[in-house]
Amino acid sequence: MLQFAVFDDSGPASDWPLHNARLLDRDDVVVPGEIEFADGLITCNRRGVRPTALSLLHDAGPSGHLALQTCLLPHREAPYILNVELARHRIAIFLAQAEAWQMHLSAEHPSMAMVEKARHIFTRAMVTRDPQQASAFGREALELAMEASEHLALAHAEILLHRRFEERPASRATFGTSIWPQRDGKALRDFVSQQFALVRIPMEWGLICPKEGVYDWSSVDRWMEWAIEAKRMVIAGPLLNFAPGQMPAWLDPCRKDFGSLCDRAYDHVQAVVQRYGDNIGMYSIISGVNTNLDYQLTLKQMSDLVRTLALVIRQGHRGRRVMVELSHLWGEYLADAREGVPPIVFIEQLLQAGIRLDAIGLRMLFGDSRSGLVTRDLLEISRHVDRFLHLEPKLIISGLGVPDDVCDPAAGWWHSPWSRECQSRWGGQIIPLLLSKPFVEAVVWSDLYDHEQTLPTGSGLLTDGGQPKPVLKKMASLRQRLMRPLGKVVMPAKTDS
Repeated sequence: MLQFAVFDDSGPASDWPLHNARLLDRDDVVVPGEIEFADGLITCNRRGVRPTALSLLHDAGPSGHLALQTCLLPHREAPYILNVELARHRIAIFLAQAEAWQMHLSAEHPSMAMVEKARHIFTRAMVTRDPQQASAFGREALELAMEASEHLALAHAEILLHRRFEERPASRATFGTSIWPQRDGKALRDFVSQQFALVRIPMEWGLICPKEGVYDWSSVDRWMEWAIEAKRMVIAGPLLNFAPGQMPAWLDPCRKDFGSLCDRAYDHVQAVVQRYGDNIGMYSIISGVNTNLDYQLTLKQMSDLVRTLALVIRQGHRGRRVMVELSHLWGEYLADAREGVPPIVFIEQLLQAGIRLDAIGLRMLFGDSRSGLVTRDLLEISRHVDRFLHLEPKLIISGLGVPDDVCDPAAGWWHSPWSRECQSRWGGQIIPLLLSKPFVEAVVWSDLYDHEQTLPTGSGLLTDGGQPKPVLKKMASLRQRLMRPLGKVVMPAKTDS
């Protein structure tokens, strides 16, 4: 059993929200278990006695309300102090990432100065005998380490961004947006033509095929005709979206009949390919199948389905590009023990099975815990994306977005409660961070405009009335910056050792 003591100003806390609380095993893999709060203690139980980490939404001071975690800790009778253990993990992650990125910074660099101060305060937390005072020191150390983490992540991103685009500009198709096809119009199409060379056109199976075998292509056709005429790169899909409630209702009888599901998926993808063929630059064939949040499939069935759909796309034209999308990148769904497969493990299994993928799509949406989209800090996002470095396919950030208002307090926020200005600042930092990684091919914002299905709510670049938000201007500014070579970057001072 693991217990964590938590405190408020008056002593042991009388209330402590366990938003997005999860237990983690090695490699930060979520595992099933029970987490409860009572009498100033968070109690964690899981089967067995393996060292375990706790992850939960936590107030990190100026850095925001973010999903943070402890190190792997052995089970013991005496409770750990939550703030101290969160600080321990963050300091350890900072030092590990600085080494992995070969960021041997001088002691005067802001991030190093802050983390060294955090280490001194953490030491005070470890030696004090007063648990409440230790918790206060732990919180102070944590806040400093979080700020240092962000400085490190941004400094590293700036170096890599200059290396990547030192002598050549970014492709026009490096920046994209998703267009909900149910809305169109000449003014909207003209606006997209001015702003983006890459567009994602979702193809929700249930919308274009409301009854089995009966298709209504009209909404998608209008945008596809525009894209062809405007010579825009198109990502289509996902053709099958396994997020809860996204598969056609008429498909429900196939939930426990994989053969029937596979046959209908084959027919659907074949219909899409026959209609649009080579006019689509990248087919996103499937999304979220590894989560088992709606349909429950075995790993073999998942692999067989992906293989079948990829073969359908490439029939008669092996050059067509195929992408598989991952949602819930931190694997929160694994806490429910539904035999889901961790994201990277899923992709590794597909590649080991000989399935050729041209890209892996990562949906990086934050700010809505109801859909598992708890907010993460910049260093955590950066190091998580780095886990895909060893895989052969390139990455496409196929959905990037945060809300323009606090739509779900339980999902946290970055720096300050979500607003249009905070959304813009976040976009201005996360997009260069992601594009600094040479294995990231493109970044696609989650939605062009707000509508009833925008996820998270308010994450569009335009309001539902068509007014541009500050994040759109920020994105345009970043695109202009990368339209010409950046030249060499001035490296931060290193240590003498």
